[in-house]
Amino acid sequence: MRLQGWLIMLTAMIMFLSLLGLPVGLDPILKGVGVNITSSNAQLVSADIESSSFWAKLFGGTSGILIIIGAGAVLTIGLLARGYDPSLIIIPFIVLVGTLYIGTFWAIISLVKDYEQIWMTSIVGIIFASLAVGFGVACVSYFAGR
Repeated sequence: MRLQGWLIMLTAMIMFLSLLGLPVGLDPILKGVGVNITSSNAQLVSADIESSSFWAKLFGGTSGILIIIGAGAVLTIGLLARGYDPSLIIIPFIVLVGTLYIGTFWAIISLVKDYEQIWMTSIVGIIFASLAVGFGVACVSYFAGR
């Protein structure tokens, strides 16, 4: 499977597990954006993006203006200068999805360990480890082919 397929699959899996109410690596990001989901019944409590800390950091004060101007400058330079490697654009997404996946893996393993069932921990560990190996192989094959 190609790297793009792995990125989409792991992101969808993390979002699905988050909507099931399991502790995942996406929780701090959702809380920062202003989306609150209860972990007991996986119900959406609130989704107020405009009053979130992310919104205030992005559009409030001088730092927000600098971020917007910087992003515009980067996009303009990127459109005018065609001598860049496209893999430089994909690397932040790979790091983000990999970090979220590791956080999700660790949170679910910790949750399963609380049940004190060794066989459950082993099964969950095998599933997540095989997905991590597949993602790693896809990353290596993507960057080795360049």
